[in-house]
Amino acid sequence: MKGMSIAFSQLEGRSAGALVEDGQLVDFVIAPISGNEPIPGAIYRGTVGQTLKGLNGAFVTLDNAQKGFLKLSKGLSPGKTIIVQVTTSAENGKAPSLTQRVIFKSKYVHVTPFSPGLNISRKIKNEEVRGNLRIMSEEILGENPEFGMIMRSSCIDADEREISSDIKNTWKLAQIVMQDGKGDPELLLDGADPSDYAWREWPELSSASIIMGEDAFDKVGVYEQIEALSQSYVKLGEGASMFIEITKAMITVDVNSIGGVSSALNINLKAAEVLPKELRLRGLGGQVVIDFIPMPKNLRKKIDVALSKAFKIDSVESSLVGWTQMGLFELQRKRERVQL
Repeated sequence: MKGMSIAFSQLEGRSAGALVEDGQLVDFVIAPISGNEPIPGAIYRGTVGQTLKGLNGAFVTLDNAQKGFLKLSKGLSPGKTIIVQVTTSAENGKAPSLTQRVIFKSKYVHVTPFSPGLNISRKIKNEEVRGNLRIMSEEILGENPEFGMIMRSSCIDADEREISSDIKNTWKLAQIVMQDGKGDPELLLDGADPSDYAWREWPELSSASIIMGEDAFDKVGVYEQIEALSQSYVKLGEGASMFIEITKAMITVDVNSIGGVSSALNINLKAAEVLPKELRLRGLGGQVVIDFIPMPKNLRKKIDVALSKAFKIDSVESSLVGWTQMGLFELQRKRERVQL
């Protein structure tokens, strides 16, 4: 299917969304296996449990007796009621990570109750546009609003009425939630489901063809590509491949070549180029360890540059740690998506 399209359907009973360009899967999001599982971005009123000094944190009881892990901050004590936000998905039996510095994310703005001031995305270079956005914000919220706000790069070509509406709605939502801090553990605001995520994060939504239904992924030609994501094997071409394996401790990536048709450097560069997308489509995060094909140490800088370039344009935050003494490459990737 030519052009840009977005498909929404079910995959093994879970709602899912796919961003597709010319028949190729560009992005993919899916709901949790369990409908009760905390979703990254969800905001809860919770109760602090016993503090764990060895882990420098405490478990917090959420809705339905579920628990999340919160790193300790001043003033926390067992039994205290607090508002928290889920920052990572729950994987391998681990409790999801929580933060008290909640952020209300929307299409054009992020409202930040604990980070005062107005910030405009650095990607918006035009000073006139930046000035107009600042004036709009002050006209709606006044000069000294109670919360902070980030105006996203999506504001660049957006209609002013849409931005204004988004500011008002997101701000009002933040006020309602932040005032609801008393009571038993309860879900105050759920995380984004696939359709919400597409509206918020995929600017292509406004111009793409939207396909919905049981066979939506087949209609846009990506069902087999989505099915392949459940496999560890990723074809790199010219007899090369990589395997992405999930363990309880980390994600391991093994780069291989069969027959030595291409040089180790070229294969490793290709692996570095496609790795962010393959991790993103699978919803993978945490510690990632990559075993590249062995090559001279003086060529590692080229791999560093390729990885930095590839992860810089990826939508999921990652931190490149570097090479170990054993010749492996380590990185940390935020677990902000639901794992396939």
